[in-house]
Formats: sequence, C-alpha cells, structure tokens
Amino acid sequence: MNKERLKKLESVSLELIIDTLNPMLKEIESDFWLINITWTKISPDLSYLDVYVSSFKNEDILCKTLANYAHLIQRNIGKKLSLRKNPRVRFRYDNKWKIAQEISMTINNLDYKEINND
Repeated sequence: MNKERLKKLESVSLELIIDTLNPMLKEIESDFWLINITWTKISPDLSYLDVYVSSFKNEDILCKTLANYAHLIQRNIGKKLSLRKNPRVRFRYDNKWKIAQEISMTINNLDYKEINND
C-alpha cells in the first residue's frame, strides 16, 4: 500500500479509536490522571495498527489496561473501513514528551558559566 494511503488510514483510524475509547476513558482516566492518544502507525501489510498513548501517572500499566479494549477497536475499524485485512490493534507507550521534558530540565539546569568556559 502506498504511503499516502497509509497516512490517510492512520488518520481515520486515530479518529475511530478516539471515538470508540472516549466513553471508556472517562471510567479509567482517574487511574492515569490524563490519557493522551498521540498517534497511530499501521504496518504496510495492514497486519498491525500500533496506537501510541501517554499518561501522567501509572504509565507502566497504561498499555495493558487499554489492551482490554483492543478487540472492540478492531471490530469498529472492521465495520467502518473496508480493508482487505483487519489490523490487530496494539498499544505502545509514547515517551516523547518525557524525553523532551528531561532535555528541557537539563538545559535549564546548565550553569551559564559552564557554557561560556568551553
């Protein structure tokens, strides 16, 4: 499948995932404070749809908790989109914001004199 079509499919699947999970997120969000579905990535052969998520607490169990809803998402994708193969939904933790926060904190903690002495 070409890259443009995959990107469109990822975008549409992200909307479907958000619509499907939205009622359930209200129930489980208290355990994670805030759940963010950041992006999706579908394999070129349509076998897998990786859903990248993040949260402010309990990030170690977030993907396992959301995996309980993977079958429901797969079923909704199958109903809404006519694909030759229905992708298996997998949740992945997106730690990009944590890395960015660590870089920002490191830069903020640098001593100005240390920078000028080099």
